[in-house]
Amino acid sequence: MGVTVTRNNMLCHCRTLTVACNYTEGEVMVCVLDFKKDVGLWHGILTSVFNGMHVIFVPYSLMKVDPASWMKMVTRFKATIAVVKSRDMHWGLLAQKDHKDVNLSSLRMLLVADGANPWSLTSCDSFLNVFQNKGLRPEAICPCASSSETLTVSVRRPGRTSASATGRGVLSMQGLSYGVVRVDSENSLTSLTLQDCGQVMPGATMVVVRIDGPPYLCKTDEVGELCVSAAYSGSGYWGLQGITSTYFKVQPLTVDGRPVRENHMFVKTGLLGFLGPGGLIFVCGSREGLMTVTGRRHNTDDIIATVLAVEPMKFIYRGRIAVFSMTVLKDERIVVIAEQRPDCSEEESFQWMSRVLQAVDSIHQAGVYCLALVPPNYLPRTPLGGIHIHETKKRFLEGSLHPANVLMCPHTCVTNLPKPREHHTGDVGASAMYVGNIVQGARLAWAQGRDIGYLDDDSDSAKKVSVPG
Repeated sequence: MGVTVTRNNMLCHCRTLTVACNYTEGEVMVCVLDFKKDVGLWHGILTSVFNGMHVIFVPYSLMKVDPASWMKMVTRFKATIAVVKSRDMHWGLLAQKDHKDVNLSSLRMLLVADGANPWSLTSCDSFLNVFQNKGLRPEAICPCASSSETLTVSVRRPGRTSASATGRGVLSMQGLSYGVVRVDSENSLTSLTLQDCGQVMPGATMVVVRIDGPPYLCKTDEVGELCVSAAYSGSGYWGLQGITSTYFKVQPLTVDGRPVRENHMFVKTGLLGFLGPGGLIFVCGSREGLMTVTGRRHNTDDIIATVLAVEPMKFIYRGRIAVFSMTVLKDERIVVIAEQRPDCSEEESFQWMSRVLQAVDSIHQAGVYCLALVPPNYLPRTPLGGIHIHETKKRFLEGSLHPANVLMCPHTCVTNLPKPREHHTGDVGASAMYVGNIVQGARLAWAQGRDIGYLDDDSDSAKKVSVPG
């Protein structure tokens, strides 16, 4: 669905990004993202033209050949801003032979476009540990959160070194599955460590509302959907008035059912999270990737992160995993599809799949209905090269996916099966005796009214019951 963004919305968004990121004329930016949409379009094209900045675009085809090319561009042109994703930081770590020529001391802002994803924290920490001696400053790493409906949701401000400028939380995954925020120990296998996505944008207002039902405001320890009210937000879905009113005209309600602000509408971001101390925003999932299994909420990104933690490089490709849910016996079941490496034997694949099932069960307390491995380059792709989740699910349900290895464990996740009938061997009861008599022919289900006798036309009784014509 296309989101309508007016010229006024676009200009307001450019001004807001300029204030939040401290953009100035003449700065040099290196952008690895697609310049036709989302963060790549907003920062690399619109805001850069608005401020008169120099932008160097590194195409995706070059990144696959030379993963460190964007860092070489930063070093060569002394760029002050780099717009990347966590995958680009991960690929940059693998290109170790090029690290000796890299100097990132000129960067004042390393904008991480997918900072809302749970695995971005690992990429940011690993990248900082390796390149801090190459001039990279910790305060330069700035994760952000965004959506197509509200554009930029939040961004960590560059250059702030105070303790309240950044934050991270170690949360219980079991608590998150019930929609509440509970702090867990840092070394626990059932914990999820999140980094903040910064603060709300200048001139915007944010609330957290409940995911299901009317948009009541969440408590401070509840996980809900982030909603933004800003002059730069989109105005609706193109040509779809009905769904536009559902997502772009949200009026949050207090506990007693009254609107938070009269005639003040908010826009749903599609991101799930909560507000932390100091106004920091934490995102722990998205509505699109939400699966409700046996009354608990699980996010597909969390399941993917668990799968990737089980020695993925030996058996599957890192970025080629599809996780979705399907309805079986009136409840949602988790399905995991991944592309396996060509040099992986069938026995090794099933051993790895068994370990994945155990990991998902122990960390998320949820069973995987089906784990399937397909040959390399077999999953359907989006135009930009990502995995097409909806097409993968469609082929799976149609039976046209043709996986190479399948491991199904319905007994671990289908817990709502009807109980088998029990054979009673006790004494014969009264109901059984009635049933036996009926079978034998005794007419126990037969009733007859009493005989009222014969009435003469001239009798008193006949006159009493006669009805005049």
